[in-house]
Amino acid sequence: MSSCDILLIELVVKQPVNMHGLFVEKYLLEGKPLSWHIARHICAHGQNGKTAVVANRPEALLAATRKQWLLLLRRNKNERSSTLNPTRKHLLEERILWMQNLSFTCKPPDDLLEADVTFATADDFVRVPPVCGRIYVTYDFEREKLHMLTAWMPRNSLVVICE
Repeated sequence: MSSCDILLIELVVKQPVNMHGLFVEKYLLEGKPLSWHIARHICAHGQNGKTAVVANRPEALLAATRKQWLLLLRRNKNERSSTLNPTRKHLLEERILWMQNLSFTCKPPDDLLEADVTFATADDFVRVPPVCGRIYVTYDFEREKLHMLTAWMPRNSLVVICE
């Protein structure tokens, strides 16, 4: 098991709710930084297409999450170098390649999400609703905005609310 698989168990403080065809998970941040939770959640859920992160200070959260992402990448590389199981080594190599190629940005979207993980404010995403498989809500704003943000998400997408 990789560090992402093990840490997913620590993150499960969720209350699944169905919101117009979307799944909602609510996470309580206890002791660990928000960036730590976001990086591990993205890693654990793997290659599910584009991701949007709604933040009141997107630049700061991007920098912190990117740092956590690089720490996770290093942990996976260490695990790959220490494993003798060829199947596990191959899976880790695929994950490491995916992690290295994942792109992050805090540039507000103009039309479609360009990067794999886009950090922006709620107002930015209301202007151009994200079409993505996952959205992380990291601060409180009007419920109407949340519905406008998630209006273009495909059915069975995931909305993660961090409290």
